[in-house]
Amino acid sequence: MPVPSLPLRLAVAEPSAVLPETGHGYEPKLDGWRCLIHVPAGAVQSRTGSSLADRFPGILKAAATLGRVVLDGEIVAYRDGRLDFATLSYGPVRRRAEGVTVVFVAFDLLGARGRDLRTLPYARRRERLEAVIGADNADVQLMRSTRDVELARGWISAEQAAVGVEGALAKPLGSRYPPRGGRAGWVKVRHFDDVDALVLGVTGSPTRPTALVLGQTDRRGRVRAVGLSTTLSRLALASLAGRLRLAPGGPVRASGVVAGLPGNEDFTYWPVEPGVVVEARADSAYELGRYRHRLTVMRAKPFTTRS
Repeated sequence: MPVPSLPLRLAVAEPSAVLPETGHGYEPKLDGWRCLIHVPAGAVQSRTGSSLADRFPGILKAAATLGRVVLDGEIVAYRDGRLDFATLSYGPVRRRAEGVTVVFVAFDLLGARGRDLRTLPYARRRERLEAVIGADNADVQLMRSTRDVELARGWISAEQAAVGVEGALAKPLGSRYPPRGGRAGWVKVRHFDDVDALVLGVTGSPTRPTALVLGQTDRRGRVRAVGLSTTLSRLALASLAGRLRLAPGGPVRASGVVAGLPGNEDFTYWPVEPGVVVEARADSAYELGRYRHRLTVMRAKPFTTRS
């Protein structure tokens, strides 16, 4: 069977609170751009199917030295000793000028030597990937992997998040790569921090909100929108009951950037009177003054009185 042809849908990992303990290979979850390198087609394909070859020409050239391979992995950018997600959107000239190094870190081998390898178990694909990628290729590197769950748990920490490791992934050793993409039995566990945020508005019905627009104070003391929450749980809704008051003026339109990555659709929300603070869980993906992923609201914090 020939190597898989483009376009290809990528396997996805499902969120989990804990790592499974046996029968898995574990990898760090790096803060980068998920993509596919298809050397026979001369393509670098993003998760959504768009071409990234013009943005990262050096990576495709380096991958071609490995043979006619199809690699799944992550493009990451290093600056000042840590991963810097925001600089991936820079062009090659700006990256060079600012001392940013871009690397493709491969974690799966989908095709090689004219063969489609997706039907092989993950453990065998990993062995072949390790044989393909040598230590002397600076632009295409091998994702770290272990079968030691305790070592993997060490990647889920504030210290690792500070340098751009968001958490850990677990992949069943016997799992095949899904030919149509999607679920592969992989799970991901992110590091989260508890943060306080001010409620700036609500989506859905003003009397029964579905999500919250959240804000925080910047270094200049100004309150800025930093993200949109996930759908509110019953516990969160109960803690907010009777505490939100709509601000005058009606609903407003907000940029989709508030809700995460650039390219998200704009949305409408109802501004509320200031004063309600919530406790939320946020991962380490924060840049440009906002959280890239939605925050999970745990509960409203009690009012405080000042003497």
